[in-house]
Amino acid sequence: MTERPVFEHRMDPLSEVFGSMKIQDAIYTRLEATAPWGFYYPENREPRIRFGLLVRGSALLKLKNQRQAIPLSAGDVFISILSDEPFTLVDHPRSRVADYRELRKLEVDCVIHYGGGGAPTTLVSGSFGIGAFEAPLISTILPRYLHLRLEQSRSHAFQSVLDLLAEETAQPGIASSRLISCLYESLFVYAIRAYAISPAAPPKGWLAAMSDKHLSKAIQAMHSGIDRSWSVASLAREARMSRSAFALKFRTVLGQTPLEYLTQWRMYKAGGMIRSSHMSFSEVASAIGYVSEGSFSRVFRREMGEAPREYRRKCALLQASVGE
Repeated sequence: MTERPVFEHRMDPLSEVFGSMKIQDAIYTRLEATAPWGFYYPENREPRIRFGLLVRGSALLKLKNQRQAIPLSAGDVFISILSDEPFTLVDHPRSRVADYRELRKLEVDCVIHYGGGGAPTTLVSGSFGIGAFEAPLISTILPRYLHLRLEQSRSHAFQSVLDLLAEETAQPGIASSRLISCLYESLFVYAIRAYAISPAAPPKGWLAAMSDKHLSKAIQAMHSGIDRSWSVASLAREARMSRSAFALKFRTVLGQTPLEYLTQWRMYKAGGMIRSSHMSFSEVASAIGYVSEGSFSRVFRREMGEAPREYRRKCALLQASVGE
C-alpha cells in the first residue's frame, strides 16, 4: 500500500483574523449625482467599516484631519475602517455640501438621485458593522483609511468583485442583500491584500510584518501552533534568521517582542473559545499552550482586564442583549 504524502497545514494569519469577523447590518446606497453636488458624512457613532466605489465620474474626498483633498477617479475605492471621523465628498471644492442624512430622505430602492443636472457621477457606498469582540483587533492591525486607485495593480478576482458589486447595485435581483453582504466581505479582504503590497503601505505594523518573507514565517508558525512551547530561538529558526536579528526586526516592525505578540494572540484566541464554546477554562488553557489553568488565568486577567470567569459572564450578557 503506497503511503500518501503528509502535508503540513499552516494557518494563514490573514484568513484567521478576518475569518472570525462577523459582518452585521450591511447596508448600501447607490448615488447617482450630477454636478454640482457634495455631501458631508457625519461622525460615526458606532464602529462600522464604510466604503465607497466610484463607478463613474470623479470626486474629491476630504478627511477631517487632512489639509489636502484626495482626488478620486472612476474605479477608485476608499474604505474607512472603524473610524468615527466625518468626511466630505464633492465634485468641486466650491460645490455646496448637503448633510448625508438629508440625502437619505431622497432614497428610493437604495438609489439617491441628487445634484444640479451637470456631469454625472455614480458612487456605490455602503457600510457594515462587525462584532464588538473583533473590532479592537481589526482597528489595531489596520490603518484607519485605505484609498486604492484603479491604476494600482489589481488582481482579476478583486476587479471582478468590484464589477459584480457595481452591477448588483444597479440591477438588484433575488437575494441581492445577501449577495451584496458577501461581496462586501470579499471586497474588504481583497482591498487589504492590495494595500499590503502597495507602495502606500507603511513599513511598520502587522501588515508590514505579514508582507515580510522572514517575519511572516514566524507569525504563521505561531498561529498554526498556538499550543506549542515557542521561544525566540525557535521562532527565529522558523524565520530563517539569527536569534538577535530576528528579535530586533520583529520589535522594530511590530513594536513588541515575539513572545509579547504570541501572548496577545493566545489571549485573543482564548477569548473566542470562552465566548463561543462550553470548554472548561483548563481546556482553553491547554488549547493555547498553558500547562496550568492558574497561570493561564493570571495572564488572561492581565491582558484582558478581568478573570476568565467574569469575562464569560459579561460576554454572555452582551450576546444576549444584541441577540447573537
